[in-house]
Amino acid sequence: MALLLLWSVGCSAVVKNSQHQVFSDPKYGHDRFVLVRDYNIHYVEVGEGQPILLIPGAFTTYRTWNRVLPELALHNRILAVDYVGVGDSDKPEQGFHYRVEEQADVMAEMIVTLRLSRVNVVGASYGGAVALNLASRYPDLVNKIVCIEGGALITPEALNYSKLGALLEWPVLGDIIWGFMKSGLFDRTTGRSLLGAAWEKLTPEERKDITRIIAANIKTASRYSWNSLYHAITDRIDFIRVLDYTRVPILYLYGEGSKYRAVVDMNVRNFEAFNPNIEVISFKGGTHELHLQYPHDVARIILRFLGTDSGESVVAQGFGSPGSPEESGPGLAMH
Repeated sequence: MALLLLWSVGCSAVVKNSQHQVFSDPKYGHDRFVLVRDYNIHYVEVGEGQPILLIPGAFTTYRTWNRVLPELALHNRILAVDYVGVGDSDKPEQGFHYRVEEQADVMAEMIVTLRLSRVNVVGASYGGAVALNLASRYPDLVNKIVCIEGGALITPEALNYSKLGALLEWPVLGDIIWGFMKSGLFDRTTGRSLLGAAWEKLTPEERKDITRIIAANIKTASRYSWNSLYHAITDRIDFIRVLDYTRVPILYLYGEGSKYRAVVDMNVRNFEAFNPNIEVISFKGGTHELHLQYPHDVARIILRFLGTDSGESVVAQGFGSPGSPEESGPGLAMH
């Protein structure tokens, strides 16, 4: 009976969100939808000023930005998006292959549809690769790019990604595995794994908040879209030479303790050799999830790079944690 229940949970998914249903109310801002290429794209909007588009990583929703969003939104208009296949956006099962270039095409058309002028784009992991692709193929639409451990060159060997995604394709067994994943039994364990040693430094409420973010990732997902995303990121991604010629200012952030350090090193070597204008900052002890691990430091670095940091105290506004990267954050290294 338990296996049947897990199988039924694994089979449930919303493919087309024409009714604009949302899984839960946003912690900050307001839910919005825009129709792009006949896909219902969900995003959360908060703040006023210069627009910043936030693109989350693989298999994650806009909520992954919750820990940096209040600080970024103090003097900017933030649009935290669920790209095609995650969160409350459509999860097509045909005609879309979830490749980085396809997601970049949708994001570019979203920028045009919403009449955003020279938008700044921040992306993490897979979303960071999408952001870099926007810089390489749509330079006239973007102002500056911040990439948190994405890549313009990602090979299967360097990525060395978990093989669990391949098991999701199996009939029945894949549904049962998916059911276990959606049960919520592993959300806290996943959070601890993602943040590493930083998990022990979090308050109980911060741990709960991150666990809720992770829970929403899987509870809003479809097995098909996640499986398609798995194939998209484990296939070779290579537009590094196109990126060499871009004049869009780019900031690249990575954690020195990231489990995807091989991908990071490969991209940084290429940046140094072919596009030295790309600014690179590393976090000593940082993981792949820098925006969850060091939200205040990451937000301040992003704002300074984008030139939208007013210099006002964030703590006085009631957001974030005290200090700045120089005062209380992790060891930072400029490349």
